[in-house]
Amino acid sequence: MANALDYVEKFGHLKFEQKGFTDVDNLVFSLLSYLDFSNTRINENTLTLEEVGREFLMHNTFKEVSKKGVAQAGAYQMLEKVIDAERYRKIRVSDYIYDTNSHMMFSAMIFHLTKNLDYIAFEGTDEMISGWREDFELAHSFPVPSHIEAVKYLNEHIHLFGPRVIVGGHSKGGNLALVGCMMMKRLKWMKVTKVYNNDGPGLRKAEFESPEYARVKERYVHIVPHCSIVGMMMRNDVYKVCLSDKENILGHSILTWQVSGDHLVRAARSAHSKEIERRLWRWLDNHNDEERKKVTTAVFGTIEGCNIADTISMVKLKNIIKLIHSAKELDKESKDLVLGLLKDVATK
Repeated sequence: MANALDYVEKFGHLKFEQKGFTDVDNLVFSLLSYLDFSNTRINENTLTLEEVGREFLMHNTFKEVSKKGVAQAGAYQMLEKVIDAERYRKIRVSDYIYDTNSHMMFSAMIFHLTKNLDYIAFEGTDEMISGWREDFELAHSFPVPSHIEAVKYLNEHIHLFGPRVIVGGHSKGGNLALVGCMMMKRLKWMKVTKVYNNDGPGLRKAEFESPEYARVKERYVHIVPHCSIVGMMMRNDVYKVCLSDKENILGHSILTWQVSGDHLVRAARSAHSKEIERRLWRWLDNHNDEERKKVTTAVFGTIEGCNIADTISMVKLKNIIKLIHSAKELDKESKDLVLGLLKDVATK
């Protein structure tokens, strides 16, 4: 079975004017947004993906980049493919931003596919705990800081007399694409043709039932692997399920999603994914925002107290023991939820 890398090899000789944009192209650009282009000349001139890509590869090895996480490793492999593919290499890239601190991780960039079509990509959660904390804060706060940045970015970079725009991202980046489009200026929303949330969290009940979500829903595509965990966080009622060649949290990685020809292989969601969704929705319904915030504060307070900066460190035995101990202070339902999610991460 093939994946998005194979798709690039198979259709990379066809420009977008020859073969239109597909769901798999969306995966390609969502994945590329995980790379840190800060040390390239990406914003000095309107450079092509090939020019920026070769500069990036000149200064970064696969070994170095892969230490940052699974998504970055996959993005590095994807970059090596696209800079030699006619479909992608001459695409102009611009408006790259990378901003991270203890409370927020935000990164975005624009791929100018043709003179009439752009793809705006928001980076998702990497291995850094700051990103995962924001994922959990979605359960009790709206908007979170990265939501505000996403809205600002869309309003600044989408123009009424400019090209049509597709907005997307993977993991938290998909949630940013969704919320950014919900909250952006109405006139500029008219330029957006599609919104991709690739296995990212959904919304709280209030936002899920809002007119802003109803407006976006007709152009919204939420792609999840059959074993989705992250995509089941919060509420969603739109699922395009694809087959992954991995299970549980490993299936969150874009390069595990199976491709046949120019489309994703469709599948049914696993029993485990459905159970996680039921468990999360039950917990959300039984706890108010203040109670959810208490859980987030307790768990991430312990994580920060252990000086855990990334999920790689989090799954070390001594840190798991500390996290289990901190969970004892929570109510039974919250404790079961936290320990269940920790198990899914630790057994990857």
